[in-house]
Amino acid sequence: MVHAVLCGLLTAFALVLCAACGDALSDEEVREKIERSMVRFEEGGSRFRVGGSGFLVEGGYVVTASHVVGLSTVLDVVFDDGEEYENVPVVAQDSSADLAFLGPIDTSAPPLDIAEDQPLRGGDIIYSAGYAGWDWSLSVNRGEYEGLSVSDAGVTIVHSTAESTSGMSGGAIMNGNGEVVGILIGGDDNWSFGPSSHIVLDGLEKIARGEGLSSLGSRLSSASGEESNEHEFTLRGRWDAATFWSRRSAAAIEFDAGWDVEYGIFDEFMGAQFNPPFRSTLHGVDERCCFDGTWFVVVKSRFDLDSDVVMRSSVPLARYDDPDDGREVGIARAVTGAIDAPGDIDWYTIQLSRDQGIAVRLGTLFRFEFQVTIDYPGAPPRDVVSESLYRDNVQYRAPHDGEYIIAVEHDGKAPHNSGVMEYTLEVYASATAQTRRSESLASTRESPFGEMLQHRFGRGTPTIRIDYPASVAGGDREVYGAALFEQDRWGRTVTLEERDLNEYRREPDEVISVEDYMDRSVLAKSFPYKAEKVVTARRKVETSLGLPVLIEEFEVEDARTRGVRLAYVHHGETGFMAIFYAPEDVFEEWRPVVDYCMGTFSIGGAAIDR
Repeated sequence: MVHAVLCGLLTAFALVLCAACGDALSDEEVREKIERSMVRFEEGGSRFRVGGSGFLVEGGYVVTASHVVGLSTVLDVVFDDGEEYENVPVVAQDSSADLAFLGPIDTSAPPLDIAEDQPLRGGDIIYSAGYAGWDWSLSVNRGEYEGLSVSDAGVTIVHSTAESTSGMSGGAIMNGNGEVVGILIGGDDNWSFGPSSHIVLDGLEKIARGEGLSSLGSRLSSASGEESNEHEFTLRGRWDAATFWSRRSAAAIEFDAGWDVEYGIFDEFMGAQFNPPFRSTLHGVDERCCFDGTWFVVVKSRFDLDSDVVMRSSVPLARYDDPDDGREVGIARAVTGAIDAPGDIDWYTIQLSRDQGIAVRLGTLFRFEFQVTIDYPGAPPRDVVSESLYRDNVQYRAPHDGEYIIAVEHDGKAPHNSGVMEYTLEVYASATAQTRRSESLASTRESPFGEMLQHRFGRGTPTIRIDYPASVAGGDREVYGAALFEQDRWGRTVTLEERDLNEYRREPDEVISVEDYMDRSVLAKSFPYKAEKVVTARRKVETSLGLPVLIEEFEVEDARTRGVRLAYVHHGETGFMAIFYAPEDVFEEWRPVVDYCMGTFSIGGAAIDR
């Protein structure tokens, strides 16, 4: 029944998109009719070409796609005949429909007609028009009408076989008489799509009434304070982030912060300056940074610790305060939010009771893939649920009464085409949600310091083992060279290695001592974030069978980190290493647990002498 009603509504909607019946114009006549009304863009004041198209409508307004505008507040508008208007303001945006308006401008160019009251039928002629590629030439492509659909965000979408290539976004989708039936937002060599032209008419009416197009309003209005070359701020745990932006390139940036604080630099289309996208604030960036156009610095902490940060930049940066962060959601309550910038993480709170099941769903125009995480304060890694969401939902059953966090972010697997990705977050009750939490992991061992897991190195003889806390287990991060890497939300980290020592020999017949192995290990050189380490104590102990094991304590002053590592060389051929480290304040409290775990290291059942 619902499907039939929806199909009926879409059919009725299609009946108002086409021009009056009669012979369609020729391809040349369509081009001649529209070319004076088509525009391309440059970023206001920068002479930087913005990839995208637009068209003039009544009232002197220019229509384009929201993802073309991105976070720009003004753009230079260039008509097909070269007539140019500088610093034309962006007056309204709706990223859920991928629609933006600029203007008004006083021009002699004619506005395009918008089809209102005649039918489109399958196979009818459709044109796509816009500035393809980077050669600034207007493309007008012929195809056929295919039908309508409705996006997750409730926007009616027109589909056709007319070609759409890079640069044409924001251009016009037209019927055979050159009248606008939609705004071009995507496609490929034989397909194009975009929101129906009725959304343009609705938008013009809202502008005339002084209303915004989106319930989100202008996200850039959340930029706080003046631009500054120095910012001091405190990150409150791992869901907190500080976002800064600029349009000036050739910046040098440095930080005063701990190793657990990371930063990334992105352009407005999610392009990252670094690979991987985030790196420690121990390493700044020189004048080769940053992108042309709008770019962002996102600073975040990996752990649930308060982190004081000072950031200095050679060009002034403005801070962006995200209005989505910290909002409360509830069962059967939908909220609208947006990924405003690359690296943005929106976090919401919800109150749940023990064993209460929920399902979380996101609705968007483009069906972006989002990463949705459900977390709670103090959760061990194995209790945190994080899934990539695409046409699906994530389900969760609460392990206890209390406040939970639902975090939303772009999954980062591919660039997106919009400076703002608007979404609707909906939470439903779910009777089928499964309990994700394991009260006790398999093969745990009781100890004076809680549950322990036992790691066995390899499968050789003798058996080599060590225990580590079950509370750090359950993460999914991998580190090069590590046989095991576990890290909890406070930065308590366990890293284990088993290595063929031929990798470390400088001469074919060199005998590698345990001291050599300790100094040359891949992990010894790379954790944390390749910072210089200072050895504060070193001692050699033996197992009950007389096998030597080297234990050293270290600290990383600039990184504010302390740790202990253990190394053993078996028959001069294989090296085994265990490293336990954490931020210095956390490590002090954790130290008795670390000492206990080091004491469980055993070779053939023979433990070391504590």
